[in-house]
This record gives sequence, structure tokens and C-alpha cells, in this order.
Amino acid sequence: MLAPPFDREAIDQLIGDLADRGFGVLTDAIAAPLVDRLVADCIAREDSGEMARAAIGREEAHTLETRIRRVDAAWLDGRSDGEAAFLALAEQIRSAINRRLYLGLFEFEAQFLTYPPGGFYARHLDSLRGTRNRIVSMVVYLNSDWEPAHGGELDIWSEKDDFGPPMATVAPRAGTMVLMLSEEIPHAVRSANAQRRVIAGWFRVNASTGQRADPAR
Repeated sequence: MLAPPFDREAIDQLIGDLADRGFGVLTDAIAAPLVDRLVADCIAREDSGEMARAAIGREEAHTLETRIRRVDAAWLDGRSDGEAAFLALAEQIRSAINRRLYLGLFEFEAQFLTYPPGGFYARHLDSLRGTRNRIVSMVVYLNSDWEPAHGGELDIWSEKDDFGPPMATVAPRAGTMVLMLSEEIPHAVRSANAQRRVIAGWFRVNASTGQRADPAR
């Protein structure tokens, strides 16, 4: 099976850590066959020229800022069996979070990210408090041959006013999944010394009003 269901106990622990600490880390969350398929899908996007230099912000605040972020991105759209399987797993996570934490998560969006050598992402939050466009962030790593010399680790702090050493540093090994509260948990990607592939996703609530529709992107 390309994407067997998640282990219930492991997902309960991951979501429990998200509730208690604002983030959780689960190694070997994604099975190797699906990782391999997603890597192939990401490489296909790179080879076809679909990857674009990722920008900062949404809508009127959407800008290209290479001092903060150097990474290429393409949206997942479920076109391949690998993408479809991954999005189905994300739906399992969304349902499990809603059952446990009652967050009312409504939809999920995700990107392939390719960090070239020298690629990085400075410390940031995925969503400003009160904007409610992204509630829980997900990161899944696709680097089967990662070694410490390759860099690109994820540093995580406990709260936005914490500027001391990170609470956790996550190696970008294939299959590892990270969940974070988008409005509360600052994080940064260390400079990569080798090409590094990631899926970054965000669970959102429906912020539509009578005056404005709220599409995923």
C-alpha cells in the first residue's frame, strides 16, 4: 500500500504534543514508498519549470524577499497518485486534530519546497495572530540521504517572545513530520549545504464572510 493509515497511538501522541507544547514531531510518519513517490513528483515539478521562487505573505502583502527566504515552491494539486495519497493522509490528520482539539480546521493547502544549496528561511511565524488564515502548520521531509553535513535543520522556539536557543532542532530526515501552531510557534530553517526537499502544509479555518470568500489560495 502506498500510504497505509497512520498508527492511531502515534498520531494521538503527536496531537497531544501539539496541544501541550504548541508543536509535535513524529519520525517515520510517512512510509518510504510514499516518500519516494513524492520525491519523484517534486523532481518532475523542478524539471518542468513549475517551481517558482517562494514569496512572503498573502494577497496585498505577497512579496519576494530573498533576505528572509531562499526556496522554490509549487502547490500540490493531487495530480499524481503520490500527491493524492499524501493529501488523504493530511485529511486524516485534520480530522484527528478536530476530534481532539476542536479547532474547526476546514481545509488544507500544501507546497513542495526545494531548498537549493545555500537555501534557508529566517525565523518567522506562519500566520500573524488574529488573521486566522493558517491555524496548524505541517512540515514533512523527503530527504532519504540526509546527513548532518547537509544542514537545513528546522529550529523551533516555544513562543514568539523567546529569542534564546531553540526548544527543539529537527533533522530533515525522510518521513519525519512536524506539526506547529501557526500563530504561536516561531521557527527557522538553517542554511542547507545540499539540495533539500520538503512539503510544507497549512490547515486553515473558513474565514469567509458575506463580503469576502476565503479560498485556499
